[in-house]
Amino acid sequence: MSTKDVSSRERQGKSPMTFSHAVAMTVVGVVGVLIAFWILSSLAGIFFFFVKLAVIIAAIAGVAWLVSRLRH
Repeated sequence: MSTKDVSSRERQGKSPMTFSHAVAMTVVGVVGVLIAFWILSSLAGIFFFFVKLAVIIAAIAGVAWLVSRLRH
C-alpha cells in the first residue's frame, strides 16, 4: 500500500478507528447517558411532586367537604 492510498483513505474519512478514539466515544456515550438519566429523573421527580401535591389538596378538600356534609 502506498502513501497515496493511505492519504486518499484518510481524506474519504475511512481511516481505521484507533483505540483512543473508541475510548473517547465510549466516554462521551456514558457521560451522555448519565446526563440524560439525571434530566429524566429530575423531570420525573417534579412530576411526582405535583401529583403528590394534587392528591394532598384533593384529600384535604374531601375531608372538608365530608365535615361540612356531616355538620348539616
